[in-house]
Parts: sequence; C-alpha cells; structure tokens
Amino acid sequence: MELMNSEEYAEPAPARIRAREPDVGRYHCSVSTMYRILREQRQSGERRRQATHPAKTVPELVATAPS
Repeated sequence: MELMNSEEYAEPAPARIRAREPDVGRYHCSVSTMYRILREQRQSGERRRQATHPAKTVPELVATAPS
C-alpha cells in the first residue's frame, strides 16, 4: 500500500507500477496481487485525479414590467 499510495505512484494503474519497478531493481508482487490489495483497501476505483466542474446556477427570471 505504501508503494501504490506514494507520491510517484498515486495515479498510475497497478500494471504501470509493476512495469516501472523492475527498472530500478525492485520486485514487489504481481499485478493481480496489487489489484487484490487495492480492492481490500477499497481503493480499486479510478486512481487519477478527476476534473471537478463548478456547479451550474439556474438562471432566475425576474419580471420588472408586464409582458
């Protein structure tokens, strides 16, 4: 969990994490194990930061004169 939640690996999918780690000489576990760990910790959803849109305001029509 520490590896997958670290600053460097907070957004990539477990398959990308698994592909990068052997390049620096480390092997932790298989991709399926990473997904299982994330699922157990309820973190298996979208890992990237999602854009949030501002709430839309409903236009208010005010009558100032008849018709």
